[in-house]
Amino acid sequence: MSLTETSKVIAADLRRAELSISQATRDTAQLIISTVEATMAHSISPAMTHMMVKASVNALSSLVDSQAHVALRAHTSIEKIGRRLGMDETSWGELLPKPTSEEVEGALATA
Repeated sequence: MSLTETSKVIAADLRRAELSISQATRDTAQLIISTVEATMAHSISPAMTHMMVKASVNALSSLVDSQAHVALRAHTSIEKIGRRLGMDETSWGELLPKPTSEEVEGALATA
């Protein structure tokens, strides 16, 4: 397998990991919404569902942190390694690179 073929396999795995985390984030957020709606619809005391909602919120927070690690840190690290090996974005199946974490943090700070 050539270096370009190997890099495309790694890029595909990375994209699949990013998608999995995004889907888990969406599903966890939906679980929180469903739980709160059920609590309200059935007049259940929020104290009864508090621990479950709190655990789900903590899980959601961890997933968001995971997105940052995979989408920003791992992705840009893989791109840097690829460039050092003489590759460009098209070598791993993309037209444009991910923004650096500094660019993303700067954009978030100005938003």
